[in-house]
Formats: sequence, C-alpha cells, structure tokens
Amino acid sequence: MALCLLSFLFLSADVFAQIGVQAGLIGVPGEAFTTADGLDKAGGAMGFTFGMFYNYPVSEKITFQPALNFVNKKWKDDLDGIEITEVSINYLEIPLQVVYITGGDKGFFIGAGPSVMYGLSGKADITIGGSKTSFDYEFGSGEFEENPFTVAANIMAGYSFGSLNINLNFSQGLTNQPDSNRDQGNENHFALRVGFTFGR
Repeated sequence: MALCLLSFLFLSADVFAQIGVQAGLIGVPGEAFTTADGLDKAGGAMGFTFGMFYNYPVSEKITFQPALNFVNKKWKDDLDGIEITEVSINYLEIPLQVVYITGGDKGFFIGAGPSVMYGLSGKADITIGGSKTSFDYEFGSGEFEENPFTVAANIMAGYSFGSLNINLNFSQGLTNQPDSNRDQGNENHFALRVGFTFGR
C-alpha cells in the first residue's frame, strides 16, 4: 500500500517541484551478533543510506513526506587485528512522516510517523589470523531468521536552507524484534542525511 501511495505521488503532474533526493550516514547504537571468539557482541559501525522523498503540502508549515530509502547497517568487532567480525545488512525503508517547519521553505523542522522496512540482503565476515570466511545473512520465518518485514516509528529534526536541508532521524523497530536467542539488524538506527529538493 505504501508503494502504491509513493508511486501515485511521484508520478503526479507537478511532482518535480516537490521531489527531493537525500543521502547520508547510518549509525547503530547497540551491540548485536556474536563475535568470532564467541565471547562478545559486535558494536555498531558506520553504514550509509540514500534515497528520495516527496513533500506534499498540507498547510503553510506542515507537509506530508513519504520517502523511499536504501539503508545499510554495519556492526564490527576488532580484537587487535587478530579476530575481526563484520556484519553488513541492507534494507529498503519507507517512512511516512508528517513534518512541521517553522518558517515556510526555510527554518528548523521536526517530523514523526511510521515506517516499513524490508530486509534485502546481508553478509557476515569473520577473519581469524588473516583468513576470512563469509556467510550470507538470511531473512525468513525460521526460528533463527529475521523476518524481512518490520514496522517502525520514526522521529526527525533538522534545518532547511531552502533547496538544501540537513536532518537527523531515529527509527525504532516495533515488530519482529530480536530476543535473547536471536540477534537481528532491525532494532533501531540513527540516520544523518543531507537532502536536496528540486524546484525550490
């Protein structure tokens, strides 16, 4: 349903004046995934994100902003270069946020809303003594697999300079979350993005 809504908005006649693109960095605040020695968890590392968004004006200061983002999350543990654990997982993210901006096209803004994430692919690399072994990260419905679909809640704050904006977003997963028996990548993340809106 979210994809249908995005398709309708992006293909509207006057859509070019409201479409924007964005890219930035992804940070994971917590630890996940057992390290190569089996004694610890890998800490969050820096990933990346890019995508597009659409601003649909509701009033002078309020817009509805759906977006379509590629999100890469990473975790890493390095034990003196001898044992290295690296996990990288890719998601498709569709946030649907209501955004309030203090001054029309320019000024501070805040936003919030739900989002849907879909797991695309992932990989774990374990290096011991210079020898690397790689494993695919599997999505599915099995006991030790991550369900590919996650419903999450988003909040964001930022500043718009007109066509250019910068924002910090936090996403918290609500469904299909990890437990004591299973590590997953869909729990939460921060995103620091720079965006550009065409036609402003």
